[in-house]
Amino acid sequence: MNSSNSEKAQTNENPVFVYLLHMILTMVFGICGNLFLTFVIWRGSKVTKHRISPVQLLLLHTCVADILFAIFSLGTEVAIIASLPNFHGNDLVCKLTRYLQAFPMYASAFLLVVISADRYQAICRPLAHYRTDRYRRPNCLATTAWLLAFACSTPQLFIWKKSLKGSCTTVFSISGHEHWLKIYVIYFGVVAWLIPSVLAGVFYYFVCTTVWKSKVTVARLPSYLNEKCDRRVSEPTREYVNGLREKSLGLRNQTSEFDRKRIQTVRLTLTIIVCNFLLWAPFCCMNVFYAFIPSLGRTYGYIINYILILGNLNSCVNPWIYILFNSRITKRALTSIVYGSENISPQTSRITYGKRSSEPVVNDTKTTLTPKTTRLSMTTTDTCSVVAI
Repeated sequence: MNSSNSEKAQTNENPVFVYLLHMILTMVFGICGNLFLTFVIWRGSKVTKHRISPVQLLLLHTCVADILFAIFSLGTEVAIIASLPNFHGNDLVCKLTRYLQAFPMYASAFLLVVISADRYQAICRPLAHYRTDRYRRPNCLATTAWLLAFACSTPQLFIWKKSLKGSCTTVFSISGHEHWLKIYVIYFGVVAWLIPSVLAGVFYYFVCTTVWKSKVTVARLPSYLNEKCDRRVSEPTREYVNGLREKSLGLRNQTSEFDRKRIQTVRLTLTIIVCNFLLWAPFCCMNVFYAFIPSLGRTYGYIINYILILGNLNSCVNPWIYILFNSRITKRALTSIVYGSENISPQTSRITYGKRSSEPVVNDTKTTLTPKTTRLSMTTTDTCSVVAI
């Protein structure tokens, strides 16, 4: 009889042990991964001697949110499950603990919307983007996301309490309040998952459309202008324009490099948002099903628990997505530890300007866009070929 009871207790404890082990590993990898990403961004900007970009600034905000999620959401949940059925704390500690558990989840989702809005502003409205301070708008949007996360987490202070039995439970366990459970589960799924995902999807729809249209336009513009204008230009003008094209090769390479990095940034942030959507989808959907069909918990309790913990992996995935998309920056940051940042070449081609000259310098060679010895008289039709550079 005792042996059968011990075997039964062991089988009941195994799923809890696996659940706790998964949460502990997720917490450790989440903290280490986000700290490593913070180091890569900081060290990479120090090596290249550039300030971090607005996207990197917002990614640092998401690192903070993921670290808070690992500490407050996962860490406190591990402590609560390990001490079941009792909760070691008063009613206020119970409310604050549950509040801190929900806060990083809202913050992480809202910050991904902020990243999408920043990319939309930078790519779809570039003139408005460069008229203002490039760090002012990201900071304002990030601050708004944190404040909204604080506000949206406030229901946790009212639905959790310490029961007479000593456990930290919800008011939904009281008979007659089951409908409030359904309302709150829908509220969390809509505010923390559905609305941010829809907003991010809308922003990136416009971003991807703009990038695709710009690539098609740039590819077609030179051939179109050459067909329309080559017949109307004089031979000296054609030679002059061809010379400009050869001398502006560095500028065109710089522009193509800029476009490549911009598209890479779009792919990076879009991948992070898609992973966030896919990882949190089982958690939110299963919570809704469980709230409306409680019998699922009695039949498929263990399976539901394993599905719900998929959302926890989001805090571990984000840093490694950035590292995979920016392997050069990561390698440069790690190499700088051994050799020092002064001995690492940033290996980036930049356009610089001299102190006394406004002429651009590409790869330490001045590109002069005006002829010094040749004087040409150009008609109005000759300007078409200049645009096609």
